Amino acid sequence: MAGPRTRRKLPLALGGLVCLFLILKRGNQTRNYELFIPHQDPKAVWDVVADFSNMPKLNTRIDHWELLDESGNFDRWTYKVITYESMIGQWLFGYNENHGEVIVEPIKAPDHYYMQEVYTTHSFHGFLIIKNHGKMDFKRAVQDGQKGTLFVHEAYCNCPLLLAPVCILETDLNRAEFLRNLANWFKS
Repeated sequence: MAGPRTRRKLPLALGGLVCLFLILKRGNQTRNYELFIPHQDPKAVWDVVADFSNMPKLNTRIDHWELLDESGNFDRWTYKVITYESMIGQWLFGYNENHGEVIVEPIKAPDHYYMQEVYTTHSFHGFLIIKNHGKMDFKRAVQDGQKGTLFVHEAYCNCPLLLAPVCILETDLNRAEFLRNLANWFKS
């Protein structure tokens, strides 16, 4: 028969195991974003986003970035980068340090262009490593009778289940700012 001490420790031990499971178990968070840019060809939008030197203007949460390598030709090219990005709770989590590779290619020019990005994000001062990847499509489209470009971005990450709400919030804030700045780029 278990003593009173054992009965008190059992819920604490089970609670600890549940927390450990939620910290170690990875989830798959998928987010989808769309933006219609009227009166713009897909190539024009693709050219802006594909040129990584524009990224600090599009995503002002990037505080510093380094282009490590770039290769390819006009039909398909890749580049490797490291970015340092502000985040919510930065005083606790530190910067997000993102190590990434981006593949840029036309699919069916002039109507469809594509980008794929694969990042390893180091957060919590390097203690937490999250794998992120995204797919961006730039397609010719018509909305409300206006011709333009439909930009579709699917973003995936594998945050621990316990931190999934923070990862989703981070991704949503990041993409909202990016989409707002991309829309403003073509308004002027």
